[in-house]
Amino acid sequence: MEHTAILGLSMNSRMLGLAIISGNRLVDHHIQLRKEPWTPRKRELILASLQPWLERYSIKHIAVSIPYEKQTSSQTKELLASCTDHFSKKKIRLSSYPAKALHVLCEEAKAKKEIMRTLAEKYPELSFYYHKEMRNKNKYYVKLFEAVGVATIHTEKWKAKNKSAFKTGLE
Repeated sequence: MEHTAILGLSMNSRMLGLAIISGNRLVDHHIQLRKEPWTPRKRELILASLQPWLERYSIKHIAVSIPYEKQTSSQTKELLASCTDHFSKKKIRLSSYPAKALHVLCEEAKAKKEIMRTLAEKYPELSFYYHKEMRNKNKYYVKLFEAVGVATIHTEKWKAKNKSAFKTGLE
């Protein structure tokens, strides 16, 4: 079965976590911090920063972590709407997952740090970021782990769907 690269995104108007999962591998990951105030130009820069990822990995599926409503600013809502429109025009399938969806990654997921620990165990290349985040006073890598988490969840759903389609001969 061919491996499709899934782009996981977790974003707000300041931070953007990106992760590429292909098969069972974390192929690439990155976090972007943009400190400047919100403007339409900043929104366009964020969208433009995604283009190399879309092209390099031939992205056809994107999984986005949607923050809790109380934690979502109007700027983040605007950014999410712009992303939805942008990806739709490029014929890229966008699936959104609420923040609580990440709790399916581990049974003892009562807090983000347990989810982050579980992801660091699954993808050892994240161990450095997990340990660094546990020492940080101000959280920095949470968006990165959320992006990895939603990409992982989406990959598992995609594989299960295609496995059943393969068995039945349907697509």
